[in-house]
This record gives sequence, C-alpha cells and structure tokens, in this order.
Amino acid sequence: MSDEILIARADGVLEISLNRPERRNAINGTMVATMSDLFEAVAHDRDVRVVVVTGTGKDFSAGGDIKDVAPVLAQTPDERSAHFRKIVRKDAMRLFFAMNRIPQPVLVGVRGHAIGAAMQMIAVADLVVASETARFCIPQIDLAHTVDHGESWHLPRKVGHARAMQMCLLGERIDAVTAERWGLVNWVVPDAELDARTDAIARRIAASSPIAAHGMKALLRSSATNSFEDQFEQENLMIGSAVATTDFVEAINAFVEKRAPAFTGR
Repeated sequence: MSDEILIARADGVLEISLNRPERRNAINGTMVATMSDLFEAVAHDRDVRVVVVTGTGKDFSAGGDIKDVAPVLAQTPDERSAHFRKIVRKDAMRLFFAMNRIPQPVLVGVRGHAIGAAMQMIAVADLVVASETARFCIPQIDLAHTVDHGESWHLPRKVGHARAMQMCLLGERIDAVTAERWGLVNWVVPDAELDARTDAIARRIAASSPIAAHGMKALLRSSATNSFEDQFEQENLMIGSAVATTDFVEAINAFVEKRAPAFTGR
C-alpha cells in the first residue's frame, strides 16, 4: 500500500489518513485507487464498526492534484472530453460509490482546507468534526468546469438548495462556524482538540451495536427518497430484525443490570 494513504485499526475503528502534507494532501490517482480498495473491502469486514477519514499536516485536502490535469491540455477538445469522462466514471465514481455504500458510519475529521474532491468526502460522510481552522470550498466554477464527484446530489441534501448553489456558483471559502450553522459539519472544536474529539466520537460509535448503527444509517439514507409510508415499513422491517439479535438481548440485560453492554454484532 502507498504511504500516501495511512491506515490504522483499533477497537473496531478503521482510520484512513491522506498523507501528502507537502502537497496539502492533494489526491492523485494512486490514492483514489487505494481508498476505493479500502472502502470496498471494509463493507464486508465485520471487525470494522466505524471508518474515520483524516488528513495529516495543516490541511485535510486541497482536492484533486492539478498536476494530473496539466498533461491533458495538449489534447484536442474531443480527447479532453473523453479523458475526463473516463476518469470520472472509472475513478471518482468507484471511490464515492464505495464510500457511500458501506454500512458502517463514516466520520471525517477536518483541519484546514477541504477543497473540491475533499468536499465530496465531507458531503458523503455521516458525521463531520471540524477544527476552527477548517475552510470548505467547491472551486470548479473558477476552473471553468462543473462538479464531478457527486456533490450536486449530496450537497443540497446537507445544506439545502440555496446554499449549495451559493457554494457552487461563487466558489467561496466557507469557515467552520458557517459550515456548522449550515449543517455541513456536526461539531467545531479548537484545533488542538480535533484528533481527541474525533477519536472519542469514533470509539463511542464502535462501542454500540453495529446492527443498530448500520440500521440507523440505512434508514436515514433511505428517507431521502422514500415516501413516509415506505419509510415506516422500512423501520418496521428493521426493528424486527434488530430485536431478533443477541445484541438486543445484551442491551436490555445490561440496562437492567446497570452495566456497560458488550455488543458482538450478532
């Protein structure tokens, strides 16, 4: 595995760290392939209960590495069009489909800038902790092209249509406090506390029943497109499955016995 992506596992938490601080963690093709492999594999890993995505250094990520784009400027317009459509379908779609589909909750810890493709990681995440230094930007308007990682689907669902338009059409940098007010992030913490707070939230989720956590995530995701009637039926099916597990029995026994439960995911 490339050292541009670092991974660490402990107590049900898988942490994926973007590790190109000298390039502000700009994301290249190798990193996209590595992360795609990780997310596709983790979907079937019962030992992983929550996935955390972070960046080393001062910035979460400056987005796609512009050095990867420069060589295509010599191509003809038709060649450029075909090239970009191919890499979006082959690389970006694979990564963000995999990240979006995993049953485990995804938590992102953001320090410094989160730009372009990094914004889609935040938009697709289930929970986001931001340092006071965090800045969020969708810069494609200034690069004369459109969003291409799924932002046009996820972003309006997180911040609303008007604010998504504002971010996409103006390319403004949004600070952490504004991002929290808009619903893009869940918590804003002092920079020195970011890592500890992110770890504490991840461990809290990892200690819960994965069956319940997966079910909660699935229900909240499906509510975006289901009717109320269909969603109610989904809840009915989900709770029926959950209460049939040993985790449910353990949760009730632990509550009665006034002790911490020990969930096994079964």
